[in-house]
Amino acid sequence: MQTANNPQKSKELYAAISLIFLSLLILALLFLNIDKHKVINLNAADIKVVDDREVLGASVAKVVKTNHGLEFTCQITKSHLAQSYCELIINLQDLSKQAPFTGLDLSNYEQIGLWIKHSHPTQPGTRIELRNFNTNYSVKGNETILKHNSLEYLEAYVTNPIWLKLSDFSIPQWWNNSHNLMLNNGGTDFSNIYSIAITPSVQVQPGKYELTVERIELKGKYIGTTTLVGVLIMLWSIALGYVIRRLVPAKKVEVEIPEQASQTIEFGAMSCPLTGALNRIGLRKCFDQLAPTDLQKLSIIFLNIDYFEDLYPNYGHKTADKILQQFVNEVDNTCRSSDTVARWNSEEFLLVCPDTELSQAIDVADKIRARIQKATWPNDIKITCSSAVAQMYDEDLNDLITRANKALYKVKNTGSNKTAA
Repeated sequence: MQTANNPQKSKELYAAISLIFLSLLILALLFLNIDKHKVINLNAADIKVVDDREVLGASVAKVVKTNHGLEFTCQITKSHLAQSYCELIINLQDLSKQAPFTGLDLSNYEQIGLWIKHSHPTQPGTRIELRNFNTNYSVKGNETILKHNSLEYLEAYVTNPIWLKLSDFSIPQWWNNSHNLMLNNGGTDFSNIYSIAITPSVQVQPGKYELTVERIELKGKYIGTTTLVGVLIMLWSIALGYVIRRLVPAKKVEVEIPEQASQTIEFGAMSCPLTGALNRIGLRKCFDQLAPTDLQKLSIIFLNIDYFEDLYPNYGHKTADKILQQFVNEVDNTCRSSDTVARWNSEEFLLVCPDTELSQAIDVADKIRARIQKATWPNDIKITCSSAVAQMYDEDLNDLITRANKALYKVKNTGSNKTAA
């Protein structure tokens, strides 16, 4: 009865009950871990093929819809082109339709599953591209302006179906260069997917390649774990703040933030929160601070953790994250004090080496590889890394990074625990 006569206490009681109820609801959602799925309707999609005959090449691509799926045939033939190609295009929307253009919003999904059967004698690798339309960089009716969110994998080392994480997709270097988005806002974009492209690897050799796309499915969470935990922390932080405010009288305190602390906060925004390495924004800041004399003998080293994609399904996110953190520590403890490490994507890191000749950078890369191989890792996992080294010549930073990145993919396709230059 006292509570009923005290409106303030009644409100506090109702708020406490609501807080407990919401907390239990969030914990239940975390425990149930409910997935959402979306299947791409291949029968309803507009299917077509593209090959290099449109630029006077000689490759021929064909596709046939069957009860088993989309049977795609690609005859790669060498011609005057530097690289022959053919593509299977699954159009989810018609770009020629009147605005506003709406494709599929896949930004809330985490993985894409591919049921693809390969019947060619060699396995050159498969590239999948989720092509996005955005008025900031796309033009209605022009498919070449779509952003290419791309990922390549070797079918020889995966099972069918294969589940690919959207976080592992990246933007091809040629697309970033043509749109001047390198180290700025050139990240992936899955908010308005117009088409899905499936094609042999960029480095495909002449020959006949056949595959059947049986099913494409996307998987994600209705509400992400990070979001749920964030809401839970926010609710209890508000409740704790209210209790402290009731118990402790507020005092007016003037606080002067030291200049050094302000710089620390700014630097934190330029770092990867998991590993402490620079992110791409911090990497751009690092390049901007290089003196012209540093650029005359600048070398970079791309470092890639071999077979990192197997860690998550085999050992879990916690172990994979620990390996990423230790990897950066091992690199920091091996490289020179003048070198700077940045996280390029999920398992790739870029080491900036000012005033360094190519031969010196190769020595640094080999020392890092040796240390990574000898180090003791969680769960006694054997970890190695591949590296690619490039030195700045008469070119810009984009060309330097592109050259080193191509060398890295070349060495990855030929094995592991190697250094390429």
